[in-house]
Amino acid sequence: MATPRLVEMIDRYRAAHGVSESEVARRIGVSRENLRKWRTNGISRLPDRANLAATARVIGRPYREVLSGALFDTGYLTTSSDGPRPYGEVLDDAIGVLTEATRLTNQLARRTAEGSWEADPDPRASVPIDWGEFVTLALAGAAANVGGVEAALVGRPGSWEAEMVRQTLNSTAADDTDLLRHRTEPVVVDLWVEPILDHLGDSVEDAYADAISAVDAGANDVPQPADLPPGPFSPDDPRLTDKEWVDVTDDGYLHITYRGWTDDPDDIALLTTLTEEARDDRDPTPGEIAYEQAMDVISAQITALEEQQQREYAAYAVQLTQAIETRLAQFELSVPVTITITLAPEAREAGEWDAHSPQPFPRNVIERAIDSAISETPTPSTLPGTPLERLTSPPQAPNA
Repeated sequence: MATPRLVEMIDRYRAAHGVSESEVARRIGVSRENLRKWRTNGISRLPDRANLAATARVIGRPYREVLSGALFDTGYLTTSSDGPRPYGEVLDDAIGVLTEATRLTNQLARRTAEGSWEADPDPRASVPIDWGEFVTLALAGAAANVGGVEAALVGRPGSWEAEMVRQTLNSTAADDTDLLRHRTEPVVVDLWVEPILDHLGDSVEDAYADAISAVDAGANDVPQPADLPPGPFSPDDPRLTDKEWVDVTDDGYLHITYRGWTDDPDDIALLTTLTEEARDDRDPTPGEIAYEQAMDVISAQITALEEQQQREYAAYAVQLTQAIETRLAQFELSVPVTITITLAPEAREAGEWDAHSPQPFPRNVIERAIDSAISETPTPSTLPGTPLERLTSPPQAPNA
């Protein structure tokens, strides 16, 4: 059975943010057993709207996308696409919502005999809502979700329609920062350390590559163990029936000469096999022991450099996360804010690097705040000394 689309969305969120299945189930408001059944048995009944809304909020996806996934899983939709819906379909929905809003009413209040106020139960006391305010708030929320007024009007900024919308939004919010109070979608920051450092033109990656190359080059200075003559080989080995022999030695083994051997791949392979077998039957020489020990030291040093690089990147991720949190806190957002900065996985799909990179040209106040935090957070390249020097020194903080 294919994994339900709703579960796939949840799994992508869990993988990106390191959240357990139990924890994400708790945040959504369902039991872990219920989530497990969705995964193993499929989704046969449409989840409650509250659960779907909570799912959208927790995983940071639009409610309609989550709803469409659930409708597809339960068979109410036969096709599903991750791409944007057609213009006409979205426009029809928008018209339907705005039309529905024209029919909303407010119930006027009346004073009770005790002097308090209560809703007037007389249906004739209801009045239409302020539809103009409703439309303006809807526009403000949409503009805030995409990052600002100009981001919303980027399709045709010079049209008269755009100018009317701009004036309406400017009358509602002083600027794009003030507009953020109307935002309804969560803020999700999901970056990888390596693309961030690449974006900054940071030199730490090259410094570690140079350090590892320098250590690896030390292998050229390690004395090679002396080559031992091939053998001894057993005179009864059927593989040597066609080869030329020398006299049998006192140890009862036949020592083979290179006379009569050719450059034929089969001969070379046989000689290599016989030599390795013979070497396995004896104790290593002091030269071989010293060589292996020296190579083990080099390998251990390279591993230590790679582990140190990972630790420094992880520490940088923590510092940058805190810096972005501080920057975004100034906006006093009323929506969830999720910041995830991790090391890039070794196996990744095409396009993921760019998807987890900072915006090269920040387009709105949130992206500018993130860019400022990135610019001001010291990177591992500001740590004192070279990677090799740091490997033998106590940990130190980056230079601010």
